[in-house]
Amino acid sequence: MNKEHFTYISDMVQTPAYIFEGEEFSKRAVDAKIKLGKDIDICYSIKANPFLIDDIFGSSSLFDKLEVCSIGELHICANCDTSPEKIVFSGINKNANEVEEAYRYGVRIFTIESNNHLNCINSVGEIFGDILPVIIRISADSQFGMDESDVIDIIANRKQYQNINIIGIHYFTGTQKRSANVINKEILFLKDFCERVSLKLGFKIQNVEYGAGLNVDYFVGQMGGANILEEIGDNLKSLASITKVTIEMGRYFAATCGYYFTKVVDCKTNNGTNYAVVDGGMNQLHYDGQVKNMKIPFHFHLKQEHLLADSSSNIHKWTICGSICSAEDVICRDVELDDLKIGDIIIFRNCGAYSFMEGMSTFLSREMPQIWGYTNNKLELLRDFIYTDRFNCRMQNKTKEQYQVPEGASKFITEQSNLNTGNDVGNNVESL
Repeated sequence: MNKEHFTYISDMVQTPAYIFEGEEFSKRAVDAKIKLGKDIDICYSIKANPFLIDDIFGSSSLFDKLEVCSIGELHICANCDTSPEKIVFSGINKNANEVEEAYRYGVRIFTIESNNHLNCINSVGEIFGDILPVIIRISADSQFGMDESDVIDIIANRKQYQNINIIGIHYFTGTQKRSANVINKEILFLKDFCERVSLKLGFKIQNVEYGAGLNVDYFVGQMGGANILEEIGDNLKSLASITKVTIEMGRYFAATCGYYFTKVVDCKTNNGTNYAVVDGGMNQLHYDGQVKNMKIPFHFHLKQEHLLADSSSNIHKWTICGSICSAEDVICRDVELDDLKIGDIIIFRNCGAYSFMEGMSTFLSREMPQIWGYTNNKLELLRDFIYTDRFNCRMQNKTKEQYQVPEGASKFITEQSNLNTGNDVGNNVESL
C-alpha cells in the first residue's frame, strides 16, 4: 500500500487498528506457488493469523491445505465454512474428544506427535469404524514430534494399528531461518529418510509436510532471506520426485499483509529525548527479533494535515512509546520523523503474522484494536474494539440496579457501548 491508501484508511478507521491487505496476502501465496511449481503443494498455518482464512481473502483458492493446531482454530474454520478436506489437524495436546469433533467436521488428516496421540487417533478411528490418515511428526530436538527411531518403529509395526493409515511425515525445526543452507540440509535429510524407510521397511512415504520457516524482514536496515525460496527450489523438486511435498508456512505468507495504525496522542521532550506517545503500545504490537526496542520496524508517518502540500522539513529523532504504564513500553527509539505532531498516524508494517496475538492484549485493561480487511480498495470490519476490563476482574452478576452509574458518566458509557456492541446503556452496564 502507498500514501494514498494509508490516507483513505486513516480517514475511515479509529486507532489503534490492524489492517490486513488481501492483495498482498494473495500475492505471497501465488508467488510461492509459481516458484515452487505445480508438483509442490502449499499449506497455510493459520496460527500466524486466523483472520486471513475469511472468505474476503480467498484462502480456499490460494492454498492446497490449511494447518489447524487447536480445537479453537478448528472452530474458526467452521465459522468460516472452511472445507474440511483442506485441513490438517496438527499440534500437541489433542485429546479424543477433539479428534472426534474434527472427524465429525470432516477432517481426514491428523498429525501424530506422540504414542499417546497415536493410540488416541487409532481409538477414534475404531469408534467410527474408519481408517484415519495420519502423518507422523519427526522431532527436531524439541517437545514437538517423536524421535526418528520411534517413527521408524511405528512404521515397522504399523499393522498393530488397524484404524490408522500412515500416509506421511511432518517436519518443522523453527522459524525465521536466514540461511538457505540450513533449509537445504533439512530437505536432504527428509529425502534420505524416505529412501531409508523404503529400502529397509518396504514402505513408501506418500507425503512429506515440511515447515520451511522462511525468514521475513521486519526492521529498517535488515536484509536477507528474500531469495531463499529460489535457493531451495531444486532440492524441493528433487524431494518431490520421490514423494508428494507440501510446504507449510504461516509467517512467510501473512506477515507482509499486516499494518498497525496508531495515533500520536502526546509529544514531549524529557532530558533531551523526544518522546511521542501513541494510543497503541507493546500490548498490541510485537516483532520477532526486537531487542530492547533498539531496532526500527518498517513504518510510515502519515501527517495529520495529509491533504496539504508541505515541502518544509523539520526532522528530529523520536522515541515512540505506547500507552502502557511501564518503562518497557517503547516500540522503537531514535526514529527520524519529519514535523511530528499530536494527531499524526504512525503505521507499522509487516505485522500480519503473530504480532497482533503476541502482545499482552489485556494488560492495563485497555481496548483491543479494531481489525479490518482491505481488499479490492474496500474496507471491511472483521472485529470491533474489545474492552478488556471485564477480563481482569472477578466475574460478577451485577444488575443495572446494583451498579450505580456515577453522575456525568452516562455519555461515556453510551459511547463505549455503541463502539463495542451496539447495545444500549443498560446492556453495557449489566456486562460490567
